[in-house]
Amino acid sequence: MGLGEPVKRIVGIVLASVFVLGAVAFFLVQSAEEKVTADMLARAGRFAIPSEWKLTDEIVRSERFLCMSTNPCPSLSRQWDAGKELATDDVAAVVSGVGFEMKTDTPCQRPANVSGSITICRFSGTDDNYTYMLNVASPGLNEPQIVTMIVRPVD
Repeated sequence: MGLGEPVKRIVGIVLASVFVLGAVAFFLVQSAEEKVTADMLARAGRFAIPSEWKLTDEIVRSERFLCMSTNPCPSLSRQWDAGKELATDDVAAVVSGVGFEMKTDTPCQRPANVSGSITICRFSGTDDNYTYMLNVASPGLNEPQIVTMIVRPVD
């Protein structure tokens, strides 16, 4: 019976050590994930969003050690109601101070002969870690436009 006590003690110490190491690892990984997510949000904060734009939707997908989805992590989607029709210069001012080039595919102008909701322009660019897209949609002629920002990790 004397031999069983040391074995139980060793098993107890091993189990306690595994639990403590697991808890420490969990908190270290979580802290690293939070830093990556905070960095992405800070980078998205470089866009000069006018105060009169009304934020209507925001989805933040935090960094995860296991990111098993078609939607990468971290990623961000924000949508605003601009409250007016925007010109290319309005959107160019939003992206002017981001610190990297944001290119547009077309001028931000709704064709007069098109009906329904359409994307009128899209700005896109990449820094070292993320791809940024700023899309301007027009729900209809003479209606306030919707601006969507998407931030995703570089592939």
